[in-house]
Amino acid sequence: MSIQRRSLLRTALSITSVSLATCLVSGCGETTEESAEPILVTVDSHGIPHISAANDDDLFYGYGYQLASDRLLQLEMWRRFALGRRSEILGGNYPGSFGATTLQDDQLVRMFDIAKWGKADAEKMRTEDPDHWRLIQKWREGINARVEEVRSGEIPPPFGFGPDELDFLPEPWAEDDPVILMKMIHLGLDQTILYEILVTLLGNLAPDALASVELFKPARDVYQVPPEDLPPEAKEPNPPPAYPSGLPNKPLPPGLLDPEKWKLPVGGHPGSNSWAVRGEYTENGKPMLAGDPHLVFTLMGCMYAVHLDSKSRGGSFNVAGFAFVPGMGIFAGQNENIAWTPTSAFGDVMDLWGSTIDDAGAHLGNEVLPVETREEIINDREGNNTALSLTDVPGIGVVFQGSYSGVPLPIAGTGKEAIIGWTGFRARDSKYFLGLNRASSVAEFEQAVDTIPELSYNWVAADKDDITYRVSLEVPLRNSIVPGREPWRVMDGSDPLSLWPGGSLPPEQLPRGKAKTRGYIVTANNDPFGFSADGRLDNDPWYYGSFFDPGYRAGRIDSQLAELTAKGNITLEEMQALQMDVHSNMADDLAPLLDAAWAARATDPDLSAYNNRPDLDTLHNLLTSGEWNRRMAREEPGALAFHAFVHFLAGVVLEDDLISLLYERALQEAPFYVLKVALLALQGKYTNGDNVLQGGKNLLILTALDQTSAFLTERFGGVEPSKYAYSDMRVTDFDNAFGLGMSLLKLPTDGGEDTVNVAHGVFRKDKKIPEKWVSDYGPVERLTARFTEDGRPELWVNFPMGNVADPKGTHFDDKLDGWVNGEYFRFPFTKEEIAADAERSFEIAPPK
Repeated sequence: MSIQRRSLLRTALSITSVSLATCLVSGCGETTEESAEPILVTVDSHGIPHISAANDDDLFYGYGYQLASDRLLQLEMWRRFALGRRSEILGGNYPGSFGATTLQDDQLVRMFDIAKWGKADAEKMRTEDPDHWRLIQKWREGINARVEEVRSGEIPPPFGFGPDELDFLPEPWAEDDPVILMKMIHLGLDQTILYEILVTLLGNLAPDALASVELFKPARDVYQVPPEDLPPEAKEPNPPPAYPSGLPNKPLPPGLLDPEKWKLPVGGHPGSNSWAVRGEYTENGKPMLAGDPHLVFTLMGCMYAVHLDSKSRGGSFNVAGFAFVPGMGIFAGQNENIAWTPTSAFGDVMDLWGSTIDDAGAHLGNEVLPVETREEIINDREGNNTALSLTDVPGIGVVFQGSYSGVPLPIAGTGKEAIIGWTGFRARDSKYFLGLNRASSVAEFEQAVDTIPELSYNWVAADKDDITYRVSLEVPLRNSIVPGREPWRVMDGSDPLSLWPGGSLPPEQLPRGKAKTRGYIVTANNDPFGFSADGRLDNDPWYYGSFFDPGYRAGRIDSQLAELTAKGNITLEEMQALQMDVHSNMADDLAPLLDAAWAARATDPDLSAYNNRPDLDTLHNLLTSGEWNRRMAREEPGALAFHAFVHFLAGVVLEDDLISLLYERALQEAPFYVLKVALLALQGKYTNGDNVLQGGKNLLILTALDQTSAFLTERFGGVEPSKYAYSDMRVTDFDNAFGLGMSLLKLPTDGGEDTVNVAHGVFRKDKKIPEKWVSDYGPVERLTARFTEDGRPELWVNFPMGNVADPKGTHFDDKLDGWVNGEYFRFPFTKEEIAADAERSFEIAPPK
């Protein structure tokens, strides 16, 4: 008999009376007493469970149990991910989340020693934050109760565990496992290693090309901190130092480039958006908020919509919204007073140092530091055992193993090893979202954010009177940047000033703001301060990060909000329309360049081959004349033609300046950077950009147009718009969204690399254009919030697939059409709303 139907009453803990301010920081203390009140669950018509309990302990037990009932495979595969054990179930060659394969994933996780550092975080929480620890354990106990039902055969194998699926049993969770998973999530948020490796390789293999472009210059001069909130010293950059911005490395021999070995690790894909508008500009005079975090489905999977309420029965939580399946609490949502949403901050909390390592130790700065080696074994489903030999440098980091991540070159130089430093290589708090979930105002939300410096998020929140943008990320202090000491590439570890001096950026040097003058806040993974505006990061008052989104999305959101606030009376529908916006800023930028190249045919003999070409005339008209509305929408022929054109154009501009292999890997993992660099070079935004425009920009543009024509003719039989639409090529892949290892479905969706409703896909692989441009990436939820006349927040949302990983149930993929088409529904929150939308209700017996 399942827990839902057991009548045995168990003891529980009930909450004592403590102040909410104390709860925000350290959780609410509780005393043990008998509890006979069941945990109540009402599932609404959207498949969302509304869980109610008499105290916080019972609430989190019920939360863990219901989450495991709905998403057990996702939980189990993430637990194995964090422990470096997914190969045991999937085999070593299944496509990975960080690396190219699950074996590489397991190797990278073991290299970072996530289990060790997660256990250190757990011990810190156990001793310093026992109330939080207790809630985590209740959540774990709820998960384990469901795991035991599966293991005992009390219920049939859930999705993914059956004999015709992955055919295995979930394991019980150990005490420290939830915190180890949180550490793994921190690593996923903090990864800038891919980009640092790419820049290092560019400096090694294509130094002239890298010196010709200002890699960090944004496509739009739009930054996250509102102008009125910028610290005074951030408004004027320091004079540039007297050294070139190019990286002076000598190219490595091309013979080292084996295409089969180049499978670079996956980096964080910028794509998330959030914004908030002050009440004086909205329809009812109260703030509005919007957020749509974007993640790779093979990494985080689908989010879990849930409502947790103990407050109505004596506890301290009444919070609803979206949770990471492997992480406890609501990361985006509402409570009775506020609404909030995050985007990834992309602050730089990782560095790489080149070091000589010998029998004496690691030579770093003026010291020789001791090293420690450890041996680990990875077992896979096929019975293979892969031995790992790993080297730690205590107090600094771990030696990077390039073979684990498809980097076959010695990125630190001949005879040297690259050592990874990360702020997560020590015991840290893992408070996660619970303080945010209890906050009752913007001011309390800001206090709660300041207690979670381990989370790399831009937080945007609103209450009935105010909005805020706040980051508390622990970004290490760095010494001044000089050649060999650039934190966006492998640094010279023999330079003592390349090492972290200790400490982190103070609050006044972190992004935050209220936008009381401008009236709105925008974050879209872009540069917060504008330090990258001149294309340099070596001449600013402090260093925060390097690898920000190019700014196309932020520019579009900013321009639309400027118009909307000037108009006033902003509606919820206008916020939602902006969230679904697929207008291409890159198309705006390219249209005049294409017009100029087209006109130049009449006078430039080098372009005569492009005269008398009806096919090119058709494409030119489609892309520039207004025949296409510049929307990257499924039904648009122009979207397909433009996507091909801009990618062919990036290729003719950059590929000959890079090694083709490196170009293609960069295009697959960071297409937004590749496209931005090519477009800014064509627009003349780089001082030395003509160095990558061999033959002139007009010839390059028309060459790309010709390649587009050849592709469309070969694939669709001609260039006429009636022959194709974007949906013929552009699809989103939801495989693994309910747990790695399980295929789901693919379907056409909107969006491009630069649109607000963004989608990154693979344009080409192994120099061939695939049958479909597949993206396994998208908004894992969309949330818009407004406040009622009495000051209560309301959420209107959509999310992909469904809320319950049960293909036989009604909520497996019932939300998919709404997510694709931009249809929002009200997230029930009040008792009356839940009762009116109830689909079924049941009880869970509280824990012992």
